[in-house]
Amino acid sequence: MSENNNKILIDKNSITKIEEFFGNKITFNGESYSFKVKSIKSNSILGIDIFHEENNENLVSVYTENSHLQLQNCSGFIISEMLEEVIFISDTVDFISGLIISKQGDCSLYSNVRKSLLNKDFMNLSSEKLLSAVALSVTEQNSDL
Repeated sequence: MSENNNKILIDKNSITKIEEFFGNKITFNGESYSFKVKSIKSNSILGIDIFHEENNENLVSVYTENSHLQLQNCSGFIISEMLEEVIFISDTVDFISGLIISKQGDCSLYSNVRKSLLNKDFMNLSSEKLLSAVALSVTEQNSDL
């Protein structure tokens, strides 16, 4: 059940991979790439904007009916076919943040998680830390994150 979870840098060509994964047309309005993902469970829509910036310091925004999430300094993303989600990643030497968008229209943000937490024994983590560790552990297969 192994999956190749290589981090993909955000550029014009990689945007098509996101488009193919979600099966939705992504439009470019001169400033950002935009697309929508519909949640069948809640009958709501996520609006996603990806602002491609110099030095690969991208900004990803997610808009819902009652919230706005933003991941700044996004260095790339991982597509997980098995989990049916895209994980947008922002990281430093010691910390990682992930904005996760699923094909089902779910969205989660885990911010400033210690990378060392991803390698700990999950049985020893509190339930709240366990959520972020499990969700972001797929990024650990990439040593260059």
